[in-house]
Amino acid sequence: MVRGRVALEPVSQSEYEAFVDAQIEEFAHEKVRAGHWRAEDARDLSRHAVESFLPKDGSRPGHRVWKVVAAQGARVGWIWVGPPPIQALAVPSKRWLYQITIEASERGRGYGRAALAAVEALLAGEGVRELYLHVFRWNVVARSLYDSSGYEVVEDSDTETGMRKTLGRKER
Repeated sequence: MVRGRVALEPVSQSEYEAFVDAQIEEFAHEKVRAGHWRAEDARDLSRHAVESFLPKDGSRPGHRVWKVVAAQGARVGWIWVGPPPIQALAVPSKRWLYQITIEASERGRGYGRAALAAVEALLAGEGVRELYLHVFRWNVVARSLYDSSGYEVVEDSDTETGMRKTLGRKER
């Protein structure tokens, strides 16, 4: 179990490009699994969706990608945060957690919880009051993390759950 904190560090251009490529593949897979897209269309649809926020030459304003670095200096994951994709939520005090990924070999050691806490603290320090996210319903590990970290359900569908946390309040 991770006892110390993790650091969130900006990514290099090559790390950013690798992250974008990984997001395109993962999002395509998840949307097919959810039944939203056909397999033969998924990669193109995913590339369009992801690159509308994270073009290869650099992210759009307000979108940030960090690498999650463990105490020993190794990258153990990624976090992507930006303005909400839903126009009604697009105000300066709200952000969207688009992705948090911990490398498969590093899971179960507390890095996800530490990374989530680090990004919440960073955003709260910048004046962000609410952090939103969507989680696919079959991702029970992530859902458990969000539930135990004080996120509340704000919408539910057959395939996804929308959640929100007010930053700066004490966790349950």
